[in-house]
Amino acid sequence: MSDLVLVTGAAGTLGRAVLPALAEAGLAARAGDVRPVPDAPDDVEVVELDVRDADAVRRAMNGVTAVLHGAAWHGIHLRDHPPADFWELNATGTFNVLQAALDAGVRAAVLSSTMGVYGDSRKAPDGGPAVRIHEDLPLLPGDVYGASKVVAEELSRYFARRGVAGVCLRYGMFVPEPFHHAGIRFLYGGVDERDVAVANVFALRRLLDGPADAHLGAFNVESAVPWDDADGRRLREDSLAVVGRHWPDAPALLEQAGVEPWGPINEWYDIGRAADVLGWRPRWGFAEYLAALREGRQEL
Repeated sequence: MSDLVLVTGAAGTLGRAVLPALAEAGLAARAGDVRPVPDAPDDVEVVELDVRDADAVRRAMNGVTAVLHGAAWHGIHLRDHPPADFWELNATGTFNVLQAALDAGVRAAVLSSTMGVYGDSRKAPDGGPAVRIHEDLPLLPGDVYGASKVVAEELSRYFARRGVAGVCLRYGMFVPEPFHHAGIRFLYGGVDERDVAVANVFALRRLLDGPADAHLGAFNVESAVPWDDADGRRLREDSLAVVGRHWPDAPALLEQAGVEPWGPINEWYDIGRAADVLGWRPRWGFAEYLAALREGRQEL
């Protein structure tokens, strides 16, 4: 019998991407959300689930081997949700999920986190180079969304010590956007939702293969960029010139498409730890966007 994986927030962008990735990996899925889950595969069990309801979470854990916890309010919701909403869903909801997992004997939980946990650590100093964002930087969230995810990460570590193996994945931007916007976004911490889904599966496999009280840590999950120390200051002063240094035909391709960088690149994400520990590397990024431009395609 296949391991059963509960996916919370299954109607969201990550949920819709990760369900087929789980099936491809030979894992059965139970999809939980307060909303209908569109286009769920026929072999996926769909349940109504509000993670703020502890009783509902306990029922959803029946027979589950592992959890991919994606239910949350995100940074884009800051403009229309009060702070208490973020705490209730992102912090208390995460506690409900992990406590129910522990009580049900669930082996592992993959937590969806965010680059927003870095907060002020992402800010480049005046006149300084772009900041390399790595997992050892201090977590200095600047809003309630980031703060709620820092709390969720600490809960992940706490419950790992109690027996639910855990890992925290800090995502870049992957909300669906028009083709060119998504392409440029790869330079600014964007990531393809299919790569995020695969990162979840890789992390889950590592947890299920390890000890019950393991916590693998936190990992940046963004697209790959080729920047090095020599690029740091120029990324902020003339980002297009740096792009052209690494992809000589990029400036002309972008001009032909009527696309411009969004301005200085003040930060970039080091994803080396995810490759070293999880074996995960993104398949899609700015190089693939440029390949599509060369071939006249409007999709990756």
